[in-house]
Amino acid sequence: MSINRICMDGFTGALMAAESFSDGRAVLHGPGGCRSYHALMTARCYPRAEPADFKKYSQQYFFGNPRIPCTFIDEDSYINGSDKKLVECIPIICGADDLFSVFISSPGAALIGDNITDAIERCGYKGRAMAVTESLISQPFPSSYDHTIRSIIEWKSPKKKDTIPKSVNILGLPISSKDWKDALANLTSILNDMGITVISSPGAGCSSADLERSTAAEYNVCVCPEYCKRTSAHYESKYGIPTIFSDAGAPVGFDAVKYWAENIGNIMGVDASKINARIREAKERTFKWMKGSFLSRRVKYSRFTVMADSSVAYPLTKWLYEYLCMLPMSISADPGYDNGMVSSLVGFLDGAGLKETWNSDPAQIVDFLFADGHTAETQTMIGSCRKGVDIAMPSLANINFIPRPIFGISGCMYLLDEIFGSL
Repeated sequence: MSINRICMDGFTGALMAAESFSDGRAVLHGPGGCRSYHALMTARCYPRAEPADFKKYSQQYFFGNPRIPCTFIDEDSYINGSDKKLVECIPIICGADDLFSVFISSPGAALIGDNITDAIERCGYKGRAMAVTESLISQPFPSSYDHTIRSIIEWKSPKKKDTIPKSVNILGLPISSKDWKDALANLTSILNDMGITVISSPGAGCSSADLERSTAAEYNVCVCPEYCKRTSAHYESKYGIPTIFSDAGAPVGFDAVKYWAENIGNIMGVDASKINARIREAKERTFKWMKGSFLSRRVKYSRFTVMADSSVAYPLTKWLYEYLCMLPMSISADPGYDNGMVSSLVGFLDGAGLKETWNSDPAQIVDFLFADGHTAETQTMIGSCRKGVDIAMPSLANINFIPRPIFGISGCMYLLDEIFGSL
């Protein structure tokens, strides 16, 4: 038995990156069949629905849904080109509201070779719309997400502002991560407690106004390097803003959160003692709850599998093994992994005498499976694990009304709740 897992591709990454801006939208240049799933996915990742939307967007190319309008090209467009349709749809889509538009071609439409940028300029919407000219479907999801964020920043081209001391932009937090808004709020509160101001978060609910202000940051801080290497390079080369990366990976688990904060504090010259106190308080609370439960001993030596982004897989695996005494059985990194994170992860497994778990068969029966929501749910249903823990999209089955991020201190509590709640 094997796990037939299909990770999100670069085409999806480009669409979701464009949709990650609070005043931006992705426009799908392609057939209507490519729209529905992606429109649903982005609406789940970044809900922005308003009661009046259906009436407001009951027009051509939207059909009542404001998320990811589509050019709906047909067989005639594939034969004769779709320039006529583009010239027709651009004023309608760009004139529907105040959002800026990012045109992204489906894999099939990319073969036609239409010059969308030229069509945008001829229609007079050069300042309201842009096109991602590359076909990114063969690229991994993270690098495509990163490429699209950088492309939008380059197009917006904010002017360099006077640097605000002790200020940062948060990079590398995609809207595909579990409850990213709550993760952003928790990471922002950590930085605020260190006396650091967060100016913007490109790729995670950022607006055009936020982008304009982002060039005043003293530093960028990275959450997941897979999602911000190109963007961080652009900020450094054009604006002289360096990015702080964490050798411990994303802030997943108490130790990685502590290292993430202390590393930023050391580089920026600020005090992280308040954060250490918050983490210590959370760990003390966790200890008391675990010691007060006779079921907690069942977690020790329980077996687990991790399938995630490399910068998440590394700290998560390390935390589960060292903090909870759980045993890894299969650890793998999703496509688009960061070489440094993979090297650290493999090195950790090797040092623990567990190198054989790297890229081993993920279909073996385990107690816990940490993966995207679809995989976690399906593997739980077929009995491959006692509990599948949802840590990323795609995950369309459940609606979270209570915050369940995986990053920051609140992320530690979510993961512990999922583990101990299944005993």
